Amino acid sequence: MVPMRLVTTTMCYPTPAEPDQGIFVQRRALAVARCAGVDVRVVAPQLWCPGLRARRCFPDQTGQLPVTYPRMISVPGLSWACDGLAYARTLERAIVVERQRSGHDFDLIDAHFEYPDGVGAWLAGRRLGLPVAVTVRGKIVSLSRRAIRRMQIGAMLRGVDALIAVSASLAAWVHRIGGSDLSVNIIPNGIDETIFHSTGQADAKSRLGWDARARYVLAVGHLQRVKGFDQLVDVLPGVRRAMGDVRLVLAGSRRGEPRFQARLERAIARINAPQGNAPSIQFTGPVSGTQLNLMYNAADLFVNASRSEGWSNAISEALAAGTPVVATDVGGNREQIRSEEMGTLVSGDDLNALRTAMINALSKEWNRAVIAAHGRRRTHDRVAEEVLAVFERILANPPSSVAATGRGVETVPPPGRGASAAEVPA
Repeated sequence: MVPMRLVTTTMCYPTPAEPDQGIFVQRRALAVARCAGVDVRVVAPQLWCPGLRARRCFPDQTGQLPVTYPRMISVPGLSWACDGLAYARTLERAIVVERQRSGHDFDLIDAHFEYPDGVGAWLAGRRLGLPVAVTVRGKIVSLSRRAIRRMQIGAMLRGVDALIAVSASLAAWVHRIGGSDLSVNIIPNGIDETIFHSTGQADAKSRLGWDARARYVLAVGHLQRVKGFDQLVDVLPGVRRAMGDVRLVLAGSRRGEPRFQARLERAIARINAPQGNAPSIQFTGPVSGTQLNLMYNAADLFVNASRSEGWSNAISEALAAGTPVVATDVGGNREQIRSEEMGTLVSGDDLNALRTAMINALSKEWNRAVIAAHGRRRTHDRVAEEVLAVFERILANPPSSVAATGRGVETVPPPGRGASAAEVPA
C-alpha cells in the first residue's frame, strides 16, 4: 500500500525550549501517524529578523515524528500584514528540500491555526500543487480583528481544500469571516487516555501532599488575560468566606504578557499575605502531563474562567479525570459541559455568578465516575480517524488546481541560487 504522505505545519508546536507549546497539535499528529499507511512530517517555522528578533536554532528532530524548525523572516510591526507570505515561502522551501532529500512527494498539507500558518500553507500549496486542509482554532477570534489580516484569512478559508474546526462556535466564526456557504468539518480535540484518567481523589491528594481537610480549585492555562486567572483570584476571598478553607491552584506557563502577570502576582501576594504558611493561592508553573492528571484528580473543582475559548483541552482533561467543571459560557465550553452532571456554565463577565457557581459546585456531591466515563470517550485515536476521513475525501477528489499544477514541481531555487534568508531552512 502506498502511504499517505502528510506535511503538518504550524508555528505553535513543541520545541526543545518550549516543550509544552502546541502539544495538542503534536498529539493529534502522532495519532494520525499511528494510523496504518500514513507518513507524517512536521514543519514548524521559527520567527527571526536580523537585529530585531533573536534567531532560535533548533536541530531537526527524528524522534516520534520528524520535525524541522526552519527560520522565517518576520519584521516586528509588519508581521500582522506580511507573515502569511513569509510563512508560505519558508514552508515551500522546506517541502522542496525534503522532496530532494527523500525522493518522495507529499500528498497534502495539514495546517493548524489561521494566520500566518493557514494563510502561508494555502499559498505554498497553490505554488507546489498540493491540497491543503486547515484546522481552525481559537485564535481566529483575535486574529481577525485587523482588516488586512481578516481579508487574508477570509481568502484562505475560501481557497483551501478542507476546513476543520475544533468546535461549532469556531465553525460559526469561519462562516462569519469566509461566508455562510463554506463547508466546515467539526472535529473537536481528544484526550490521551494513557495520561488523563481517573485515579481516585484521596490517593491523588496524598501523592501531591495536598491537605486532606482543604478543598481545592484548579485552573490550567497560560498566565494571559484571556484565560481569566485574575477573575478567579478576585472571587476566591468570597468563596472562602462562604466555604472555609478553599485553595486555588493555578498551573501553566508564563508565556507572554509580563505586565498582566506582574499585576496578577501582586494580587495573589495580597491575598496570601494573611495566610502565613498555608497560602490560599498557589501558582505551580508548567507541570508534566502525569503531574497534571494527579492535580485534576485531587481537585474538588476545575474552573475555566476564560474570556475566549476555541476548545478547552483542559476541560476535556479534567472531565476525563472525573472532576466537575465550572466554566464561562464562551467558545466551545458549552459543547463540553453538556449536562448538569458535568458542571455549570456562567456568563463570562459576571463575577458574582462565577463566585456563586463555585460555591454551589463545592457544596454539591458529584458522581465523579459518571463524569470520567463521559470525559474519556473522545480519544486522540478517534480524532485521527475523523481527520483522516477528511484527508481521504480530498485526495479522492483532487482540486483542479492540483491537477493543473502537477506534482513535484520545484518552484523555489535551492540554496546557493538566490534563495533569500526567509526561504533557507535553519
